[in-house]
Amino acid sequence: MNILPVDRALSLYGTLANRSETKGARERLSRHLMELYLGGEKDEHRLTVHGLSYLHELDRAIDSRN
Repeated sequence: MNILPVDRALSLYGTLANRSETKGARERLSRHLMELYLGGEKDEHRLTVHGLSYLHELDRAIDSRN
């Protein structure tokens, strides 16, 4: 069974960063990864890594506002 890069990135990031999923993160991550996919990135592992990076930046932006 294949796990989508969105689900894989959210699961891994939640474990590594010890953080729960923030509101709207799944939708924003899905859009971001879809843009990369449509731009030519088809490797699921690379998309997952891009997703992890995106989630890290998203959390940094949220933290800087608080």
